[in-house]
Amino acid sequence: MAKTRRKKKRTHAVSEENTNGAKKNVKSSSNVPKTFVVKRGKLSHLVKSLTEDVRKIMEPNTASKLKDSKSNKLKDFINVAGPLGVSHFLLFSATENAKYLKICKTPRGPTLTFRIDKYSLERDVKKAQKNPKSRGKSFLNPALVVLNNFSTAGQESEKKLCALTFQNIFPAVNVKKAKLSSCKRVVLVDHDKETNLYRLRHFHVDAKPAKGDRKLRKMLKSREVPDMGRMADISEFFTGAASSPGSDSDVSDSEDDPKTKVQLAQDLDRVNKAKSTAKILLKELGPRLDLELVKVEEGACEGRVLFHQYVEKTVEEVKTQDELRAQKEQLKTKRRKEQEENVKRKEREKERKEREKPKKRPRLREKNDEEKNGDDDWPEEPAKEYKEGDVYEGDKKNKSKKKGGFGSSNKR
Repeated sequence: MAKTRRKKKRTHAVSEENTNGAKKNVKSSSNVPKTFVVKRGKLSHLVKSLTEDVRKIMEPNTASKLKDSKSNKLKDFINVAGPLGVSHFLLFSATENAKYLKICKTPRGPTLTFRIDKYSLERDVKKAQKNPKSRGKSFLNPALVVLNNFSTAGQESEKKLCALTFQNIFPAVNVKKAKLSSCKRVVLVDHDKETNLYRLRHFHVDAKPAKGDRKLRKMLKSREVPDMGRMADISEFFTGAASSPGSDSDVSDSEDDPKTKVQLAQDLDRVNKAKSTAKILLKELGPRLDLELVKVEEGACEGRVLFHQYVEKTVEEVKTQDELRAQKEQLKTKRRKEQEENVKRKEREKERKEREKPKKRPRLREKNDEEKNGDDDWPEEPAKEYKEGDVYEGDKKNKSKKKGGFGSSNKR
């Protein structure tokens, strides 16, 4: 039976509604902050793995497979950041004394330099847990940011700047349009006033139904069917007569705390539905970072120092530094203008030389005396005399040799 041609049911014509929606999505994506997590200088393998863990925190709005080499400079990343829409750089570097993290706002700063006091990798956090959380689909959406002990009243300017940078690294959340199913991770930044450290932690957010029996909630949450082969009745599963003591040890007593119970406004998953009470659970994913603010610079990793933790300068020293910086900038602009003028002058000279250059005319090649004499010395062929009765045979080269064929007589 012959095959019938498939009829087209879809068209490629784009409606006005779709185009308007696409434009809105482009505008919204341009406002989303994007980051580059980059290694600078010679680093140990532990710090290199720390950069990979920090890239996971910043997903999906980061270049998770960025390959940076030793030859790359900061200017290369800044030039690329504009077309790609990258708003922040996270630069890891190290010296003999300490390891540092720089958070830079592109393209004109400011830059915050933190000293890494302590850190733990993601694998170290998972090794300490009994049931570590797998990666799953929680990294498809950006993490939420929670700031603790960042009081605005009577706060210093550098601490306000730290709070703003930690907020602006991650995208803002629209409470009216946000979906609970997309809120799967949270980054907690706590400021310790005694030690003046910024503690960064990364958690996975999970929810469990609050009402009902514990074992029933556990059975609904997990996709595995419980083993009831040794039970005479299903009631033994809920009373716990057949189960061994401590079998439900993974459910802690802290779940009974009323502070952890929340009424859901939307459907979270197949178990937790809207207008139902659920218990919020946090599972640490890692890594851990304890940061100390050391320096604040005006530009992108260069410029006037606005704040320094250990160095204090007088007003006169600051003025002299500003004057030296202004002199350097003037000298730069002067040299740049001279270079541009020299390039234009060389181009003008090149054009002038090309115009003054005479046009080349083709010359005919003249014969030498030897060539002229050689033509006269060439021997002439004697003319062949023909007598009466002779037949002209023609040129030997143009003679056609017939070999056999119809009507030919080959006699030997």
